[in-house]
Amino acid sequence: MTKLISKNPLVIKIIQEEVEPEVYDMLFLKQLPFTEEEYLESLVFLLKKEELKTQALKLLKTVPEPVKTQYPEKREANHRVAYYLLIEALSTGNLNLVVKVIQNQALPIEFLVRIAELGNTPMLEMLLENQIKLIAYPNILDVMEKNSHVNNFIKGKIQEIRDFYLKEEKAALISEEDIIDNIQDIVQKDEETEKEDSDKITIEEIQEKIVTTLQRINELTVPERIKLALTGSRTERMILIKDANKLVALSVLESPKLTEDEILLTLRDRSIPQEIIAKIANKREWSKNYTVTLEMVQNPKTPLKKALGLVSKLHLKDLKHLTYDKNVHYVVRNVAANLYNEKTSTK
Repeated sequence: MTKLISKNPLVIKIIQEEVEPEVYDMLFLKQLPFTEEEYLESLVFLLKKEELKTQALKLLKTVPEPVKTQYPEKREANHRVAYYLLIEALSTGNLNLVVKVIQNQALPIEFLVRIAELGNTPMLEMLLENQIKLIAYPNILDVMEKNSHVNNFIKGKIQEIRDFYLKEEKAALISEEDIIDNIQDIVQKDEETEKEDSDKITIEEIQEKIVTTLQRINELTVPERIKLALTGSRTERMILIKDANKLVALSVLESPKLTEDEILLTLRDRSIPQEIIAKIANKREWSKNYTVTLEMVQNPKTPLKKALGLVSKLHLKDLKHLTYDKNVHYVVRNVAANLYNEKTSTK
């Protein structure tokens, strides 16, 4: 089934062309109980129907700009709808929407190629901020260079990326000791999911897979590792997040395939650098999960301001545990103790 933000069954029926002509009439008269976002998704899919295209285009112009601009920033945004909005934004010069596309790592690389090809100077400058994707997919730089809006500043930045990051030499080796114990559980779950029989995978088989994967990764250059961090398997990501090159490790957090299990594993690993923990803490989508929130507060490398902002979300038993946890910042302990005392004194 096509992935949509809308969960409205009628929207789904419209895009699958399973409705009567009368429903299309009501849609074009805006007589359906839809949100503006649901109208947006429905209308974009109707563009492929030649007999309805003109009406759909006309009504799409009435969708409020804030709805259009916010749509591409959502991780679950439909790619067809997001691409329509991108092409419209490139033609009208809507920088805000283009920036949302650039920042959404879940969208296909073709979106960035189109920005490189058709974007104006401010759009190209914003595209250069997505350094991880440019290193992983250097063909974007090739396309950008041919854009007539490229100025000397942009040319210099393109050359800078090539000089500093797009080199063919191998990157530093990732140590086997650093990763074997930490990712055994994840590899075991993945392997057992793939197996058709009920046989349990042995520890020896798990370790062999990890070592084999590590050896292959250790042969890669930095750009190749960054691309693998964005597109690879969970095993590959959990190895790459231990890379000494911070850009490689940070690339793992940009993967659209990244799971909550991996985030938890990373937060529980006290050897992970502070930059990685800080980036996790600054992504609001991860703090929606209570267990992730708790791990953020308990990790001493979480920025203090962020940890303090999350303490109030914790359950009573976890607040109590924090008051005795010598591994967390003393300020976090004090705030947890005050909150615990406030909540228990009112009972």
